[in-house]
Amino acid sequence: MAARYKAAKYLEDIAESGIGDGCFTPEYVKEVDDAAKSVFSDMLKMCGANDTRDLTSDLLNKNSVSKAQLAEWLTSAVYLLDECSIPLMSYALQNVDDLKTEKIEDQKTIIKLQDEVIGKKNEVINSVKKSVTDELKSYSSVLQNTCTAVLAPKNIVSAVKTVNAEDDRSRNIVLFGVTEVEGENAKCKVTEILGKLDEKPQILDSKRIGQRAAGTIRPIKFSVKSCATVFQILRKAKRLKDIDGCKTIFIAPDRTLDERISRKKLVSELKEKRQSDPNLHYLIRKGEIVKQD
Repeated sequence: MAARYKAAKYLEDIAESGIGDGCFTPEYVKEVDDAAKSVFSDMLKMCGANDTRDLTSDLLNKNSVSKAQLAEWLTSAVYLLDECSIPLMSYALQNVDDLKTEKIEDQKTIIKLQDEVIGKKNEVINSVKKSVTDELKSYSSVLQNTCTAVLAPKNIVSAVKTVNAEDDRSRNIVLFGVTEVEGENAKCKVTEILGKLDEKPQILDSKRIGQRAAGTIRPIKFSVKSCATVFQILRKAKRLKDIDGCKTIFIAPDRTLDERISRKKLVSELKEKRQSDPNLHYLIRKGEIVKQD
């Protein structure tokens, strides 16, 4: 601390090294702040004021305030301002400028990195676009050749017929084991049997299928309005075996030739399993033979 200020009691706790010596620390700032508060506190007390804004020259010229006291306040204030506050503000201002410069440099770096990322992104997008375009051209060529064959009028007609046939078949049911007599009414026989299952659907069509042959009972195929009705009837079909007069009758969906061949094979395998292992219960479920616990 400069020699001319050593007599000031308010400055005793302030470090003697100046701001230029690296004393811009929280501790140093607090020392300066405490010294300033001490000076102002004594001034207000001796002048009878409540706030520094109330201090006037008249109050400072009161008889109760000696010249020596005024001199000490003045020297302390000059030191705090000249040796502490102004250097601190200058140092802070320089730090703010340095921080601004660093921030600008950081922003430039960020912008540069963003440009690089965008450049890489565009490269990747262009590469993907080219790959997709090449693949689409290749696929388009293959698809065009394939569609030319698939969409031939003959193939379209065949596909439509197949779809219609499948849709019609999904609403058909076949009755096996129903006694056949000359001049019978097939619809009445179907209605009678379904009635025993508490089912009374609207029968759209019914007829015997297959060639008439001695000693053979031809099945009856009939149609209903929806496949939901078909499912409902098939779900109750197993009850027929417990109804008098219907024990030899069974109901099945309208299957294609391939489906009938596959079904026949499954039934044969089911019989073999039941014979070889009579203690277990086997059944056909979803096109497979399963064991029921």
